[in-house]
Amino acid sequence: MSGISGLVNNALTGLQAAQSALQVTGDNIANVNTPGYSQQNIVQSTAVPTLLGGQYYGNGTQVESVQRSYSSFLQGQVWTASASASGQASLSSSLQNILGILNNGGISSQVSQFFSGVAQVAASPTDIPARQSMLSNAQTLSQTFQSLGQQLASVDSGVNQQISESVSQVNALSKQIAQLNVQIAASQSGANATPNDLLDQRDHLITELNGQVGVQVLKQNNQQLSVYLSNGQVLVAGSQSFALQTQPSPYNQQTLNVGYASNGADLTKNLTGGTLGGLLQFRSQSLDPAENGLGLLADGITAALNAQQAQGLNLSGSSGTALFSAGPVSVYANTHNSSGSVSVVGTITNAGNLSASQYILSKSSGSVWNLENSSTGAVVASTSGTPLSGAGATTLNFSQQGFQLQVSGSAAAGDSFLVEPTRLGAMDMQTVMTDPAGIAAASPYVSSPGQLLSGSSLVNNNRGNMTLSAGQYVSSSGSGAIVVSGLSTFPTPLQITITSGASQEGGTASFQISSSSGTGSVLGSGTVSLGGSGTVIDIQNPNAPGGYWQVNLSGSLAASGDAFTLSKGGAGSNGNAQLMTGLSTSKILNSGTATFNDNAAQLITQVTNQAAQAQNNAQAQLTVLQSAQAAQQSVSGVNLDQEAANLVQYQQAYQAAAKAISVGNTLFQSLIQAL
Repeated sequence: MSGISGLVNNALTGLQAAQSALQVTGDNIANVNTPGYSQQNIVQSTAVPTLLGGQYYGNGTQVESVQRSYSSFLQGQVWTASASASGQASLSSSLQNILGILNNGGISSQVSQFFSGVAQVAASPTDIPARQSMLSNAQTLSQTFQSLGQQLASVDSGVNQQISESVSQVNALSKQIAQLNVQIAASQSGANATPNDLLDQRDHLITELNGQVGVQVLKQNNQQLSVYLSNGQVLVAGSQSFALQTQPSPYNQQTLNVGYASNGADLTKNLTGGTLGGLLQFRSQSLDPAENGLGLLADGITAALNAQQAQGLNLSGSSGTALFSAGPVSVYANTHNSSGSVSVVGTITNAGNLSASQYILSKSSGSVWNLENSSTGAVVASTSGTPLSGAGATTLNFSQQGFQLQVSGSAAAGDSFLVEPTRLGAMDMQTVMTDPAGIAAASPYVSSPGQLLSGSSLVNNNRGNMTLSAGQYVSSSGSGAIVVSGLSTFPTPLQITITSGASQEGGTASFQISSSSGTGSVLGSGTVSLGGSGTVIDIQNPNAPGGYWQVNLSGSLAASGDAFTLSKGGAGSNGNAQLMTGLSTSKILNSGTATFNDNAAQLITQVTNQAAQAQNNAQAQLTVLQSAQAAQQSVSGVNLDQEAANLVQYQQAYQAAAKAISVGNTLFQSLIQAL
């Protein structure tokens, strides 16, 4: 087209192009604060020219497309960084919560205060106010454990709720992404026409989805996207979305796992990133170990104090009874087991060997059972068990782990159980002793030279230099020891009498052990080598099988008739209270490597380190996210200064095109008037 009409036509195309550019610029300005919006620009090209009189004359311009400023690489970086930052932020926030609980609980100070009360009883074993103070401290200690255990259990319930909310958001976002896939495919009206706003909305939804759980994105035909979880499970495929669901753990129904709604497949261990991944990581790597670690401390204190109580005498002269009670070993059957009639009951056998781990017990082939660490999956023990009376009853002894399990019923190969030895130790801890006179401060026996006359008067006519040690309580009899067993009551007053003396070093003296004042029945006899390490005598406690009061007879001169008396510890005896006090500094826990306060400090230190690391990681990932967003916005973000310049540019183009049209109109008018 040439001439005046060509001028007007070309100017009109410029006018329309400038108008389109102004419209796009206005849209950019309007959406400067819209999340996920990408800057848009028109793409112009010259129209196909016309050949007239051997010359090509231009036909103006045309708008080929409206494109968004977009980088798939930078957008992918934002998605990845969003998943990591959200996951670390969720983990850090949750860890700060339980760190605050443990720090405010003051468990170390309560343990110290309790043993301070025990020391007061050791200093004044007959003082009732001191005994009452010790019981009050014990009550405070157990209540502290209960409170901390309940608070951690409350956090666990809160995690379940947050997991449910996160799964709901994942499902809602997945559904919206699938719907946008459909709309985007339907909006492809031409090869150069793209629904930019819909694409931005979908990208923003994927960013939000990564904030809930880490996903991978794969582009399909027609601008559709497929979205996958980190383990390859599909969430969105074209127009279809696949929902997740919360479902009870196959072991503990109070613990919510995440599964695939279509088939119930458990995805819990495979989900990473986002709020959901952070919550699952927090529960498995921090919360569960904290609950188990707190329970371990409660179980250790309970077992040690109760054992020491059983070794002493209370104010009435009777053997001590339990001071504390703690929670049971928790065992949960897998809901997929072949039979629901199999029962597994756990018992703590050695608190010193307990750890803050939880285990999966599974029936292997034949009668073999495997115990594996639930966190690592490593098999830590295997046993075939010891049959008990009754059909199908078996005891599985896991002494290295500090507990045993009794299995009743017929289990099939592949059946499994979750074993949590210490999970309920703190929450269920109680002080069961109420009478201060029940504190067993006295030693069961007091060693004295001489013999009892008339049942009460101690007379020492010994002529040799033999000695009998003060004694100690042991859990098993030593090699070569003289064992006194068969006592009907414990402690029964005993007398050790030299029956055949000796005066030369290296010589051998004989002795016998009898009840009462030496006139009772003979319970044992033995010999002692003079000048050596002596002879060990173990007196079995019939009330605690495997427990012995151990003394040592030694010396270099033994006279026939010399005697030693083992009398019941009286009200003023404090030997057992001193041993209780010594428990505070004894390395009892963690296979004999940690005291109670060591264990408490280790628990808090572990959570503190985890919280600090999570906080640092959260800050680092936030920095990475901000950097990725800045890089993405440098390409896709709306720059108001640039848009203002564009307004002036397109306004001038519009005015120039309008002026050209006006000139053409004037020329037409002149031509018409001339004709």
